[in-house]
Amino acid sequence: MAKYKDIAEDIRSKIKNGEYTFGQKLPYEYVLCMSYHCNKETMKKALDILVKEGLIIRRRGSGTFVKDFDPTTEEISTLFIGGLTAKYKGKKKVESQVIEFEVVPADEFLAKKLQIHLGDFVYHIIRLRLLDSIPHLIDISYLPLSIIPNLKLEHVEGSIYGYIEQTLKLKIQSTHISITSALSSSLEQQFLDLKENEPYIQEEQTSYLSSGHIFEYTLSRYHYNNFEFQTIVVNQ
Repeated sequence: MAKYKDIAEDIRSKIKNGEYTFGQKLPYEYVLCMSYHCNKETMKKALDILVKEGLIIRRRGSGTFVKDFDPTTEEISTLFIGGLTAKYKGKKKVESQVIEFEVVPADEFLAKKLQIHLGDFVYHIIRLRLLDSIPHLIDISYLPLSIIPNLKLEHVEGSIYGYIEQTLKLKIQSTHISITSALSSSLEQQFLDLKENEPYIQEEQTSYLSSGHIFEYTLSRYHYNNFEFQTIVVNQ
């Protein structure tokens, strides 16, 4: 494992076991560099992982802090990270219609998004997700084979997150989302019943395991009538 990932894992463990408490300021980066016998670039990569996981926050002019713990937002995050199947369990029937399932080499864009090497193999998956037999969204997903091995059609037709957590015994830590929109292409027009001049709403998601590895890059595209966004904003 790369040194910066080892450092991130060690700091992550210290946060989880209470050595670094919620809201506490971390030592200055140069102090951390001396402690872990690394350069500034390596430490920056390690801390960047923890920022993306939502464990620490950088405050300009003040330093780096362990994020405050909020049981309300933790509960919301847990429900969301469970995926569509977990989110609607006991509420609606979730089905997946597989449009495409193949293995492809990562191009420069995917290699950067997934933090893997150019040419490493990834699953390319397109699924139509249905709620109570009604089209809800289209998922376009990329997952590295090196992180998520032996993914089969039965898993893709069911719950990929269920396979990751229950079969592979991996812990999903966090998902980072960017929301955009664009005019529909033939894909959205065919499966989401959008017209040529109508937009879809897209969630661009990058998902992390507790190890700090990125295991998924997904574009979730919704009919504009099906999209709802809720969040909690806290003044820090």
